[in-house]
Amino acid sequence: MTISVRLEKDTLQDLSKVEQTWHADRSEAIRRLLAQALKEWKLTHALEQIAQHKISLGKAAEECGLDLWEMVVLVKEKNIDWTRYSDKDLY
Repeated sequence: MTISVRLEKDTLQDLSKVEQTWHADRSEAIRRLLAQALKEWKLTHALEQIAQHKISLGKAAEECGLDLWEMVVLVKEKNIDWTRYSDKDLY
């Protein structure tokens, strides 16, 4: 599918640098950058959903294309409480 987008001059200059660095044409550079941005967005969104207790670790991992243990590591790194247990519940 083809889409059109208007970009600011500064963004086009940055995109040209990416194209040169990757030795890629504009379409390839945009596809790769968009894929990377979507992956990061999915992860950020999933971690927010976990923190709000809206989805489980397993569901978040599935949506992000990660295995459960990779998601556990990320949740620990971000210090996100995903258990729904209070300190009182644990003692």
